[in-house]
Amino acid sequence: MATLDSLATSDIPAAHRSGLPQPSGQLGELNRLSELNQLHRATDLTAPVTGVLPGADA
Repeated sequence: MATLDSLATSDIPAAHRSGLPQPSGQLGELNRLSELNQLHRATDLTAPVTGVLPGADA
């Protein structure tokens, strides 16, 4: 990942690099998004059973 970060910013002047998001950080956020999606799927399956959502009567 360090190599990817280095290549992504190699043409950017050093003074401006700190303001740019690193590719490794962006990929990390995508992983968190995937985890959130998995959680959403689990809650969608259990919400009608537990009565958490109003109007979700089976």
